[in-house]
Amino acid sequence: MEISPLVRDTLRVGIWLGGVLFLSGIAVAEDHPAFQPVKELFAAMSKHDGQAMREKATEDFQLLEHGEDWTMQKLVDAVQPKGEAYERKNFFKQIRARQEGNVAWLSYWNKAEIRRNSGLRTIVWLESAVMVREGDRWKIQLMHSTRLESDKHPKNIEWVQFEATP
Repeated sequence: MEISPLVRDTLRVGIWLGGVLFLSGIAVAEDHPAFQPVKELFAAMSKHDGQAMREKATEDFQLLEHGEDWTMQKLVDAVQPKGEAYERKNFFKQIRARQEGNVAWLSYWNKAEIRRNSGLRTIVWLESAVMVREGDRWKIQLMHSTRLESDKHPKNIEWVQFEATP
């Protein structure tokens, strides 16, 4: 049985388009690989591990934290326990990721649950990050963080807790 060139070309385009749509759906459902160092940075923050925090970022890392310009050292200092010890759990939801070559832009929701003897405090941020690939590793070059009032974030976010492997 012979298929006409028009039917064959139509089938090829249909199969190609179906494959593109199928693969696009998978890509959207998963976090971009460049998001992993962001999550690992926050896991290192939870452990108060300044060295691990530095390893996730470029040498010229910059954090724009709720209207302030921070260095990595300022971030490391900020997460160190001062007096009362605390436990921090991190939750994320990637909003969007775009990549051009060795640079990626990420936007995401970030939530921390901080437990001290005095109680539980939940903080939510809307954040973005510029990632650069150095060799085969993504690193954070720039982060922008806006802290939100507890009742000012969308209630339909499907938070995913991140726990680093030991």
